[in-house]
Amino acid sequence: MSIQIVSFEKYLEGELRTLLREYLDFAANVIIEEPWKFLINIEKEIEFKFEKMKDFTPPNGDILVAFSDEQAVGTASIKMIRKDVSELKRMYVKPKFQGQLIGQKLLERLFKRSEEFGAKEVFLDTPPPFKAAHKLYLKNGFELFEEYPELSIPDELKPQWVYMRKLLIEK
Repeated sequence: MSIQIVSFEKYLEGELRTLLREYLDFAANVIIEEPWKFLINIEKEIEFKFEKMKDFTPPNGDILVAFSDEQAVGTASIKMIRKDVSELKRMYVKPKFQGQLIGQKLLERLFKRSEEFGAKEVFLDTPPPFKAAHKLYLKNGFELFEEYPELSIPDELKPQWVYMRKLLIEK
């Protein structure tokens, strides 16, 4: 099995839409339960992502798509939220491909891209039940952190959410 990670280009839109839909389906099935009881409009969220695509293109950010033997199996993106801070968004690896270091490779590439864009830190927010993702983030130098102003999640979810940051370069 060969893993290839590429930056998003228009010809990958179908694959990216599929990966985002799977990620949002997974998240929606988690946060519809107690204590959140929150409904995600998946189609609206996907369209919003594509409307905001310039926020995720160099030098503002990057979207990565991971392939295993020519099949799109994962994605992750960053966007610059401050002059020296990037934010990790929508990291997802298809369940069948988890445990094969794809998430690790996506993170490593995003750290490098963040540094290229001038980031000294990376922030992220993640739902509390995503324990496997938390473990990967902690293993890669993230630490628990507080809510940050640039969050794009609904206010009613913020109190229960998990926030992390990783220093890339000492300030």
